[in-house]
Order: sequence, then C-alpha cells, then structure tokens
Amino acid sequence: MPGNTPWCGANDDKLYLQSGQFSATMKDSQAVGAVDTSPSGIAWTGTNSPWSGDTDNKFYLQSGQFSATLKTSRAAAYTEISDLSWDGTNTPWITYSDLPTSEKLLLQSGQFSATIKTSRAVTEDEHSGISWDGTNTPHCGYTSAKLYLQSGQFSATMKTSRSMSLIDNEVQGISWDQTNTPWVGIQASKLYLTSGQFSATLKTSRAVGTIDTVPLGIENTTRLSAAGPSTAQIMAVRFQTSTGGMIGRQDI
Repeated sequence: MPGNTPWCGANDDKLYLQSGQFSATMKDSQAVGAVDTSPSGIAWTGTNSPWSGDTDNKFYLQSGQFSATLKTSRAAAYTEISDLSWDGTNTPWITYSDLPTSEKLLLQSGQFSATIKTSRAVTEDEHSGISWDGTNTPHCGYTSAKLYLQSGQFSATMKTSRSMSLIDNEVQGISWDQTNTPWVGIQASKLYLTSGQFSATLKTSRAVGTIDTVPLGIENTTRLSAAGPSTAQIMAVRFQTSTGGMIGRQDI
C-alpha cells in the first residue's frame, strides 16, 4: 500500500492529508496561519507531523495528522526554510535563496535541538524540497525544475537527476514511497507521482488547485518503513534471570 499523502498549502496556510496517491478524498486539514502564514514543507514521523514555516523561519512539530496541538518549535539557523524531512533520528532540511552560494542541505539533530550535525552547499539556486529514502537524499530545485538524488547525508556525489520542466516548471517538494517519487508542481497546482528515482514515466497526478493554489511540501506515510524507525523507535528489552539466562524479549 502506498499510504496517504500529507502536503501543505501556502495560499490558505493549511496542512492537508490526501488519501492515497492520489484520490480525490481529503482526509483531514489543519489551519496553521495563526502559527506561521507560510507553511513550506511537511513530513511524518509515524506519530507527529513536522512542518516548516517560512514567515518566522521555524520548525514546528504538530501532534498527529493533525490535531491542533503544537508540541514544539525551533527557530532555524538560516532564513528561508524551503522544506524539511525526518530520517528516524534527525531532521534533514533545505534552504533556498536567489544566491547559489547560500543554498544548503542541512541535518538538524532530533526534533529539534540547536545542533546542526552536517551541511552541504549546493549550487542549484532556489532549492525547494528534501526527503530521505534510507540511503540517499532526494531533493529538488525550483528554478531548474529538477529532481536530484544526493548520496547519503550529504556526500558530494550527485547520483542522478531528472528535469521535470515538460510536466511542470515550478517543482516545489519531493518525497519517496519505497518505489516511486511523489513531488509537487505549483505551476499547475498538482501532486505528481514519478516512477522510481527518477524515470521519465509519470504514473499519476492530481490537481489540487481548487483546495489550495500554492501546494508546497509533500510526504508519503509509508516512507519511514524504508527510511528508518520513527520517533518511537523499536527498543529490545531483555529480561534475564539471576543466572544470566534470557527469559523474554519485548519490543516497545
């Protein structure tokens, strides 16, 4: 099963949960304009919904999909947050700018400490989306209308890229469902599903302009099962007898 599709819209300042990939059913939405008027990216931990806001340049952690409870927030070290993701332990995120020298992929510790664990300057200006597939870092460029696959978190190796300009020349968000690549285009206000990482085959799309004319970040709720554990990581608790023999194991 491909799971459901969280995305965010900057026109109505909402978080959305679209059924599947992509049905016409909107399962839930949450207005966040009172928190930040420019939601720019969204992810899913298995429990909570991290999202980014470009107005106040902050990371936010919304409970569930979606309650009104904001669990925590953190001001970013750089302005102009374009998108964020979650790798089971840390928060990958991406900045955008009109200046290529200011563009970076970053890895923030946890949800959300002040520690930036690593970063990588990227030359494509106005980067607009980031994700994690368990091994590599998919990201996308707004100006070039390209999908990129960067090795690891984050080596200098660009493994592949694909121009989407013939489909939509304003790419603004990317994810992974273990098989295909969901992404967002704001020129046509659509959610797209491209085969693999990244073939020329467009498997499906869904117009969302009647809901929000500025769709931005996108996620797939099955991504973490390939990309690593969620916030509530599996812990093996072993109980031993006084002689050292194992008498049980519990996964929590």
